[in-house]
Amino acid sequence: MMKVILMHGKHADPTQKWYPWLASEMGKRGIEFIAPALPHTDEPVFEEWLSEIDKCNPDQDTIMVGHSRGGVAVLRWLERQPENIKVKKVILVATNGGKIEGSKIAQKSNPGFYTDRGYDFERIKSHWDSFVVLHSNDDNVVPFSAGVENAKGLNAKILEFTDRGHFGDNINSISELLEALQ
Repeated sequence: MMKVILMHGKHADPTQKWYPWLASEMGKRGIEFIAPALPHTDEPVFEEWLSEIDKCNPDQDTIMVGHSRGGVAVLRWLERQPENIKVKKVILVATNGGKIEGSKIAQKSNPGFYTDRGYDFERIKSHWDSFVVLHSNDDNVVPFSAGVENAKGLNAKILEFTDRGHFGDNINSISELLEALQ
């Protein structure tokens, strides 16, 4: 049975932004939807967020959706998995790049999420069948270049927007996300 796991971003919870809309849409389609309320959202703790993914038991019928820091957690979780762990698809929405260099994010408050080497794209790609990136070029939190970098490293389809910002509080739905879930 198909399942969608949403990993929300920093300073958020599953009751905010477009997350309730996605939960409702999945319910209408009879798709299991899991959106854990991630702990310490003001100062995320890397191991705690990855532990929340473990509790959701992703498998080959799972589509993982990560928004912003939640997308970073998804990618880092995949990096750590043994080769036999597969998921159906990964969709990143306004997700940060993996390198600390050039980032607006302070390394000391984010150990684990960002590294000097960035993502191990080859290892990550070994865990899914499909990958999609949604990013807006007017994002004032995560630069559009991060979305391009993620898409390139993952050989992913990128859906570029011009007016969605960081897909934050002013965005209540993302119809293109439903299309990407197909």
